[in-house]
Amino acid sequence: MIGLLFLLSFNTDAQCNADSLFRKEHYLSAFECLSNSDSSLTVEQSLLKVELAMNYHLNCQYYREFSFVDLRIAESLEELRQSKAYGATPFEFYVDSFLLKLQDENPGDYRVAKALGDFYNRVYYDFGDSWGERAEVLLEKSNSYYLQAYEHGVFDYYSLYALGYYQSLFQNYFEAQNWFLKSLNLKPDAALTNYSLAVTYLFDGLPQKGIRYSEHAFKLYTDSIEKSDAARITGILFLKNQEVETANDYFEKADSLHANYRPNQMYLLKTSLLLENDSACIELGTGIILDAPYSPEVPEEFNSMFLQEDKAELLGSIYKNSLDALADNYEACGNIRFHYGKLLFKAGQKRKAKRMIKDSKTDFEKVFDNTHQVFDAIEQTLDRL
Repeated sequence: MIGLLFLLSFNTDAQCNADSLFRKEHYLSAFECLSNSDSSLTVEQSLLKVELAMNYHLNCQYYREFSFVDLRIAESLEELRQSKAYGATPFEFYVDSFLLKLQDENPGDYRVAKALGDFYNRVYYDFGDSWGERAEVLLEKSNSYYLQAYEHGVFDYYSLYALGYYQSLFQNYFEAQNWFLKSLNLKPDAALTNYSLAVTYLFDGLPQKGIRYSEHAFKLYTDSIEKSDAARITGILFLKNQEVETANDYFEKADSLHANYRPNQMYLLKTSLLLENDSACIELGTGIILDAPYSPEVPEEFNSMFLQEDKAELLGSIYKNSLDALADNYEACGNIRFHYGKLLFKAGQKRKAKRMIKDSKTDFEKVFDNTHQVFDAIEQTLDRL
C-alpha cells in the first residue's frame, strides 16, 4: 500500500512539475518529465506532451524526432530556432502512433480525435507528399478526425475552418460556407477564414455576399502579399457585382502591395479598359509585355480581353510601343508580331495580319534555326488566314 501511494504521489508531482515547467518555458525539462512517466500519463498529460512536441520544440524532423530547450529569461524560442541547428537532446516521438494508442485506450475522449485532426492537418500543410503518405490521404484523415470530434462537441475555430476548407476543395461551397461561418462565430477576426469564405462566395456566384468578408480580410491581414491577395479578391467580387470603379480601386491597392504581380496587373488592365482609361491601359499593358516579352500567354489574353471590348486599335498601340522598346530583341518582337497579326485578323484586317505574321517569321529566323517549332505554328496560322 505504501508503494502504491508513493507511485500515485510521484505521478501527481510529475504532472504538476510538467505544468510548472511548461509555464516557465522550460520545454526540455517538461518533455523529459512527461516522458519519464509515459506509461501512466493521463489524457491531459498525454495531450500536453503532444502540445510540447508540436508547438514548443526547438527543432524537429518530420514531426517524428524533436529537440527542446529550457528558455532562459528574455530568450525567444523563435529566435533560437533560427540560430540553433538542433537542441542538446533529440527525442524520437511518433506523435500519430502515440495518439492512436491513446485513442484506443480512451475511446470516449474526443479531445484525442481533435488532436489527431490537428496533427494530420499540420503534416499536410508542412510536408504534404514528402511525409510518407499522400497529401490527400493526410487531408482526408484530418477531416475525418475533426468531424468525429465536432460531432461529440469538441472543436475550435481552426478545426471548423479546416472542415470548411476540405469541402471547398470538392466545390461543395454551401457546406464550406456553413463551416466557415461557424468558425467565424468563434473567431470573427480570423483573416484566413474571412478570405476563404469570400472566395467560396465568388466561386458560388454570390459576389455580393462575399464582399464584406474579403474587405474584412483585407483590413485584418498585415503581410503585404496576403493583403494584396485579399485586395485582388475584393476587386474581383466588386467587378462581378458590376461596381467597376470600386473594383479598380482595389486592384490598384493590390498592385501597390505586390508590384509587378501579373494577376493583379491583368485585373487592373481589365478595369482600366472598362473605364475607358486609354492612357492607363497603354502604360500598364506595355509594362506587362516588357516584363514577359517571350510569353505567348500574355498577348493571347490581351487579344481576348481587348477584342471583347472592341478595342483592337488600342491594343495595337500597346503592341507598337512594345515593339519600339524591344526593337533589338528579335525573339520578343517575333512573339509580339505573331500575336499582333492574330489580333489584326480577328479585327477584320486580313492583309495586314498576313504581313505582320510574315514579319514575325523574319524576326524568328534571326534567332532560331528552321527546325524550330515556332515556324510550324506560323505556317499553320498563315494557312488558316
